[in-house]
Amino acid sequence: MRFSIAIPLEVIQKGEAIAQGSAVAERMGNRMDQDPFQAFYQETATKLWAYIRRAASDATLADDIFQETFLRFLRTSPARLDERQQRAYLYRTATSLLVDHWRRVKRERQWGIKSFFEERTPHPSHLAQDIAHLFAQLKPQQQALLWLAYVEGFDHREIASTLQLREKSVRVLLYRARKRMAGILTTHGFGPPEV
Repeated sequence: MRFSIAIPLEVIQKGEAIAQGSAVAERMGNRMDQDPFQAFYQETATKLWAYIRRAASDATLADDIFQETFLRFLRTSPARLDERQQRAYLYRTATSLLVDHWRRVKRERQWGIKSFFEERTPHPSHLAQDIAHLFAQLKPQQQALLWLAYVEGFDHREIASTLQLREKSVRVLLYRARKRMAGILTTHGFGPPEV
């Protein structure tokens, strides 16, 4: 299943500014030239932003994490990595930033008085929002596993590299994530009919 999400123009412009702002890269000792970076950015930006946007469920947050991901990428020495490793580095960085954000939000909800008065319920007429809400019930690692495997089309080796797991563990963890998502869907009436 593929999602096509348009990246807002201001995000593209900021990404191009990052690509052209080689002063950051030079200051950090980065040897990746502007042209290879722009080509890499053009190839990966749309899919990476879609991954972050779907996981974050918030366009503004997705923009922030997207930009921070590429800034961290530029601060490393990506010229030493092959393209597959560079792509894995991007997704691993984005996933880490998302997990950090979710942990921070969880702590804030746990201690905030706002959580006593606020209850989110999905609107029944918006299936995509309902599914996104159900997807959010998975643990962050399970969300990342399912997204990378079925939306991005990563193989087990790429997933292992991206999420810093052992390749042999990915198969089991992916199975558990699928099973957990199927249970959530069935519980909320989206599963196969009972015979």
